[in-house]
Amino acid sequence: MKNLLVALMLVVSVAGFSASLNDVLQTALASSTDYQIAQIDLETATMDYEKAKLEAATKKAELSAELSYYNNLQSYRNSLKSSYQDILGRIFDLLIAEISHESAQINFENAQEDHKTNQELFKKNLISENDLKGSELTLEEASNSLLSAKNDLDEAKRNYEELFSLNVSEIELPLVDFHDLVSEDEYLDNLLSVKIAETNMKIAEYDLNNLSAAASRYERRTAELAYQKAKMNYEEALKEAKNTYRSTINSLEVMLSNLKVLKERVDLNEDILKDYQDRYEKGLISKKELNTQKINLLNARKNYLSALQNYYNTIINLLIDAGKEVSF
Repeated sequence: MKNLLVALMLVVSVAGFSASLNDVLQTALASSTDYQIAQIDLETATMDYEKAKLEAATKKAELSAELSYYNNLQSYRNSLKSSYQDILGRIFDLLIAEISHESAQINFENAQEDHKTNQELFKKNLISENDLKGSELTLEEASNSLLSAKNDLDEAKRNYEELFSLNVSEIELPLVDFHDLVSEDEYLDNLLSVKIAETNMKIAEYDLNNLSAAASRYERRTAELAYQKAKMNYEEALKEAKNTYRSTINSLEVMLSNLKVLKERVDLNEDILKDYQDRYEKGLISKKELNTQKINLLNARKNYLSALQNYYNTIINLLIDAGKEVSF
């Protein structure tokens, strides 16, 4: 599939080496047990379908084989989505855990500095014992938060390293342009919920058109009602699919617009931090003020990454539902 990228990368290694997200995902999929099992299930379902088609003695048997295949394919696509979400989750969980740990470290340093200052102020009777106790509790809370962030980071690293060998900072995270990736017709033609409903309708129609000449009025009416119901289910599935596609496209439009704003917010905070760093070195602001801006930048990066992960997952689900290759 043609890659549709805009030149916005959040993470690039210091050495200048970077790894394509496409390559990273494909390598990780090859190491994923869930993905490998899904491929086995898909191959089994395909062979069963081919066998059932060859053995089918009637049109209804062929339709039943199709229905079984579509249901199995639906299960495969759900497994495929889960595999991609798991892999992406390991990447983003580690990136976000690194940011959270860095923020917790800065907050701990601030709390240490505040408590140290309060101890000196208390010795000089400039603050109350309650004030001192408050800063002590804040330091303990910051210490606990840092420990929790460290544990989360260690767990994220372990999960990441189960599938990846390269440094997470070497993975390119492009801001993909979703436009024209999947048309509405492609989506509707390949959405399995629609295919399943359509096949059920064809089976009901077959049953109605092939009733025995000796069928009772009850049997004929039952078949007519079954067909009417299956036809309405198909029409409803088609309508719902159209609404889902349009809703997804609209959501992606909002997500993309929001991501561009969040990326600008990251860039702005980086510029502000450079200014703060310069002012700190000149003695114009305190270390705590500098640290506050560092945390602002880290929070901006975390917000961007969380939104980007959600954006990726939405695109992946759209591509898989349309039966298309996942590519960034």
